[in-house]
Amino acid sequence: MKALPSVEALWQKNKDRGLHIFLVESQGGTLEDISKYVKDRKLTFPVAIRNECDFNGYKGGNGLPYAFVVGPDGKVAWQGRDGYAAVIQKELERIKYPGLGKLDVAPELVKAATQFGTGNYAAAREEAMKVKEKEADNETAVADADFIIKRVEARVSNLRAKIDDAKSKRRYHEAVAMLEELSGKAYKGMEESDKAAEELKELKKDKDVKAELKAWADLAKVLEANEKAKSDVDKKKNLIKFVEKNEGMAAADEAKALADAISG
Repeated sequence: MKALPSVEALWQKNKDRGLHIFLVESQGGTLEDISKYVKDRKLTFPVAIRNECDFNGYKGGNGLPYAFVVGPDGKVAWQGRDGYAAVIQKELERIKYPGLGKLDVAPELVKAATQFGTGNYAAAREEAMKVKEKEADNETAVADADFIIKRVEARVSNLRAKIDDAKSKRRYHEAVAMLEELSGKAYKGMEESDKAAEELKELKKDKDVKAELKAWADLAKVLEANEKAKSDVDKKKNLIKFVEKNEGMAAADEAKALADAISG
């Protein structure tokens, strides 16, 4: 598909503004085929296999590719083969508060919603709580305040779950990055943020964690070198060498899985 580079560019430019892109394979390709297709074209947005899904009746026109643009209100704003980029830009302009999941809020909550949309989640939650207390008799304002508060708390809960999962798998490079996010400016002042800061400090002191972090950093270098490797055989050798040197490390398990996936 010749349009894929432009789709990737569209995704990179607008993914932080609320754009979600899903490429759906519908010609019977295997997961292995799709994984290779995505890797070769350096696509970073999600790609799914259609299987038996009929998109609730949205069959599309004749020929591929065929696109649907779903607006922030959840309705199909456009469908066709050409011209989706302009429609996407128009729909994105409707999003005042990226990530909030709500197009409009009560006037009293505009400040909180704006803070959420700019990534100041702790400030958004605090502002929403103030409005909720001040406007206790205003049902609309209270409902929107609760919505914003719950959205912030959901982000924290989701991030916390991902941190715990990464730690359980000894993917400490990912856990550290997420702990830095949770303890950073966006969530500063929240109890969960303070706990994350302490957890991060203790994690970085742990000798076993330090060893795992070094292994993950070294694996990243191997993968970078493999981008320039001349053949799959060379890539596999590099990964196997890393596995032998870092036996017992979680990064070695990852490298082994990558090596096993390479034919030859």
